[in-house]
Amino acid sequence: MARPKQSQQHPNLSKAIKDVAYQQMSKNGAAALSLRAIARELKITAPAIYNYFPSRDDLVTALIVDAYNSLRDALLASQETDEESHAKQIFASAHAYRNWALANAEKYSLLFGTPIPNYHAPMEITGPAAAGSMSVLLGTLDAAWRAGKLKTESAPPSTPDMIQAWVDKFSYDGDPAVIHLAMASWAQIHGMVSLELNGHFIAVPMNIDIDSFFEFEINIMIERMGMQ
Repeated sequence: MARPKQSQQHPNLSKAIKDVAYQQMSKNGAAALSLRAIARELKITAPAIYNYFPSRDDLVTALIVDAYNSLRDALLASQETDEESHAKQIFASAHAYRNWALANAEKYSLLFGTPIPNYHAPMEITGPAAAGSMSVLLGTLDAAWRAGKLKTESAPPSTPDMIQAWVDKFSYDGDPAVIHLAMASWAQIHGMVSLELNGHFIAVPMNIDIDSFFEFEINIMIERMGMQ
C-alpha cells in the first residue's frame, strides 16, 4: 500500500513542526529541541523537515518570530478600548501581557527564559519582531505625552546611552523620557509576570492575591506617570 503524501498527512507541515517543537520544549526545555525527534513524532522523514527548516537554529528563529508576533497581536487586541483613555490602554496592555504569558508559557520562556546553548538569534530577523510588542506600549505612552497626559518629569533628566539607542531604533522624535518610561514600564510588568511564572510569589510562606497585587502595582505605575 502506498504511503500517504506528506501534504495529506499534514496539510500545514510547517505549523505541525512548530506545534511539536513547542511540545518538546514544554516537556524537555528549549535546549533539547531536536529536528529528528520532531520528524519521528510526525512520522515523516528528516529531509521533509529540512525543506522547511534547514537546521535547528532556523526552527528556533522561526519560533521566536512567531512568539513575538503573537505577543504583539495580543497587545494590539487589548487596545480596542476608549482611545482617549491612555491609562485604560496601559492597564489593558499590562493585563494582555500577563494573560498572554500565562497562556503561552513555552513561548514566553523561549523569548525571555534561559538562553539556548550555542544559539545566537539573527537580529536582522528577530529584532523587528521584538520591537513590535514594545511599539504598542511606546505608541500608547507617546499618545499620552502628546495629549499632555504623561508626566515625563518622573524620568531621569539625562538620557543614558542605552535609552538613546532605543530612541534611534524607533526613530522616535518625541521626548526621550517617553522611551525611558516605556522601558521602565515594560520592565515592571515583565518582572512581575516572570516572578509569577517561575512560582516565586508562592515560594514564600505567606498568602498573596497575585491578581490584586498585579492590578495594584500597575495602577501605581500609571499614577506615577501622571495618568488617571
